[in-house]
Amino acid sequence: MLASVRKRIDTDRLLLPGEAVVVGVSGGTDSTALLHILWSLNRQYAYGWKLHVVHLNHGFRGEEARQDAAYVKEVCDRLQIPCHLFAENVSLYMKESGMGAQEASRVRRYELYRRVAEQVGASKVALAHHADDQVETILFRMLRGTGLSGLGGMPVRRWLIPDRLEVVRPLLDVYRADLEAYCRQAGLTPRLDRSNLSRKYSRNKLRLDVLPLLAEINPRYREHLLQLANLARADDAYLRNQSEAELKRVIVSRETEKVVIDGKKFRSCDLALQRRMIPLILSYLSTLTEWSSQHVEAVLRVIGGEHPSAQVHLPDDLVVKRVYHYIHFVKKERENESADPLYCYELEVPGTVWVKECGACLHAERLAQAPDWKSLTVYDAVFDAKQLPEKLFVRNRRSGDRVSIYGLSGSKKVKELMIDHKVPKHWRDRLPLVTTEDRILWVPGIRRSGHALVGKETETYIWLHIEFAEDWREVISE
Repeated sequence: MLASVRKRIDTDRLLLPGEAVVVGVSGGTDSTALLHILWSLNRQYAYGWKLHVVHLNHGFRGEEARQDAAYVKEVCDRLQIPCHLFAENVSLYMKESGMGAQEASRVRRYELYRRVAEQVGASKVALAHHADDQVETILFRMLRGTGLSGLGGMPVRRWLIPDRLEVVRPLLDVYRADLEAYCRQAGLTPRLDRSNLSRKYSRNKLRLDVLPLLAEINPRYREHLLQLANLARADDAYLRNQSEAELKRVIVSRETEKVVIDGKKFRSCDLALQRRMIPLILSYLSTLTEWSSQHVEAVLRVIGGEHPSAQVHLPDDLVVKRVYHYIHFVKKERENESADPLYCYELEVPGTVWVKECGACLHAERLAQAPDWKSLTVYDAVFDAKQLPEKLFVRNRRSGDRVSIYGLSGSKKVKELMIDHKVPKHWRDRLPLVTTEDRILWVPGIRRSGHALVGKETETYIWLHIEFAEDWREVISE
């Protein structure tokens, strides 16, 4: 097992020596095995990887989920690997976002991977998807409707944040039974997630009821499906390169929330390339949705139809509309978003401000010595008092607001920062920012700026802490 996984990692350069790596661990067989394999390889071959585990309690399974978290912590302590445990009410996030349980859970997990990776300087996120998962993914996509790219299954690597953070899957060549055997040999006792046995989830029905029937028809069905996936990925890679080249020719303009293409030039392309260009455009505007063949065909009908103002509404508030021979792909704004009132409160130090617009209390204290850093969360921020003016303010965002983010060069639009952290659109204008008269210091619950950093010369500290009402606390990135 170790030799096989090591070969995959080294051949594809999935993990480079000395890299910091975030490992997603649920406590089940697959992820526990992945963690132990990486730990073992790191010891035997001195890769110098700095492993960090991320575990999320989704709030679905009560005490059983808490025991999963305790197990992950116990394994990490034994292996002396830093463990980042999180607990969230994903059910509430489902209501706010309109997502199903599995999609909402995935979105929240990936947000945590990004956040921890930024904190620890990781460039890779290692996930435990294996060969059986790949088979299930291919079949599930076929049943839902997919094209050649969908038949390729999960890639062994993909960018989570372009050029900064990559997802890698070192176990895609390994079957579940082999991971179970590895855990037994390594003396591991992974947790059983009983929700995987529930047939209320379509994917579980496929695994529990359909796959055994396929095995009766041909015991080698998994091998053949994986071979098909390899062929599909090679063909799709070629066609994707062709479609990307053509797409540059047909795009008229591209902005953060809007892409316009020339419909006449688009229709002059081969249909096979058209079907690949559409998901590329949609992915520019939203990374939350896996674009199916149904979505693609709906957009093709708008582009190729006779009505000069046809449109279609897609997931994640995307709208595709035809304006004569131009096609607009737009990230739709909620109608009531601009109706949120502007607010601004002066923040005294020490003092407390109640922000009624978002149901939050923001506390400010002046400290003569540093606080307990280990007890602080993203709802706390500490600044060097000497570097701050006497007046601080709490307000919502304004058009064009930018923040100089701690740890990153340059600045970033507040709007883009909120989008990155999945803040719901209708709340973005309500969230408080802590500012001076001309500078944003902190976006509570998300990120602080690089201004007034605490250092060796700091003598007096200003500690800020925010408390959101319960519904806010569950939605804002923790």
